[in-house]
Amino acid sequence: MLSILILMMMISILMLMLMLIMILINMKMKFNMNKSSPFECGFDPFNKSCIRFSLNFYLIAIIFLIFDIEITIILPMIMNFKISNMIYFNMMFLMFFLFMIFSIFYEWKFGSLNWKI
Repeated sequence: MLSILILMMMISILMLMLMLIMILINMKMKFNMNKSSPFECGFDPFNKSCIRFSLNFYLIAIIFLIFDIEITIILPMIMNFKISNMIYFNMMFLMFFLFMIFSIFYEWKFGSLNWKI
């Protein structure tokens, strides 16, 4: 019990020393106006706040989220490969990929993947 207490005291002293060193290093850094100004997506924060930008950024983000969720569905399917029935597994995998292929063609047909809008 005493050894655990000594170990915890040593770790807390070490953490305190590291925190003091970080504070001292931070105090010696020079103040830079450019580094302390807010930065949001490359827009100048001191200009008009209602700058219009392209809707394609939203469309690409939504497409990315859809196909990112695809990865979260594929990984458990691969993990269950050994314990599942091959016929049902192949049918489920085929249906899933057909759904993803139809969705990408749907987005392509309606121009979500076209950057020249």
